[in-house]
Amino acid sequence: MVDLVKRDPFRNLFTWPRWLDEFEDMNLGRRGLKIHETPQNIIAEAVVAGVPAKDVEIHIEDGVLTIKAEKSEESKSKGEYKSSSYQYYYTAALSGGQWDKADAEIEDGVVSITIPKTAAARPRKITVKAKGK
Repeated sequence: MVDLVKRDPFRNLFTWPRWLDEFEDMNLGRRGLKIHETPQNIIAEAVVAGVPAKDVEIHIEDGVLTIKAEKSEESKSKGEYKSSSYQYYYTAALSGGQWDKADAEIEDGVVSITIPKTAAARPRKITVKAKGK
């Protein structure tokens, strides 16, 4: 049996905000923080454009990853003051990481933090054996 649906030419006008929310969820790079996993590591990447490595602070405490980056410049001849500031917090999906072995590097305005997974958190395959009589 087929259900007939009445055509509504204004339906798309009312679904646009929902579409925008879905687009923003997919476009995590625009928000500045991206978290993904490999079988061996948890990787967090954060935008810190224009901030040198010495001015980026990364802390991991009680399963919370905190990234702070700040750069300030003052030009006395032009009377200008420029400042860039970034701050990110992330708690979910970081369980099972070896926090003491985390490593970070910065390239092209993006800081990348690699947190090795513990052996218990790594994916593994379990072989199923037939039980003999």
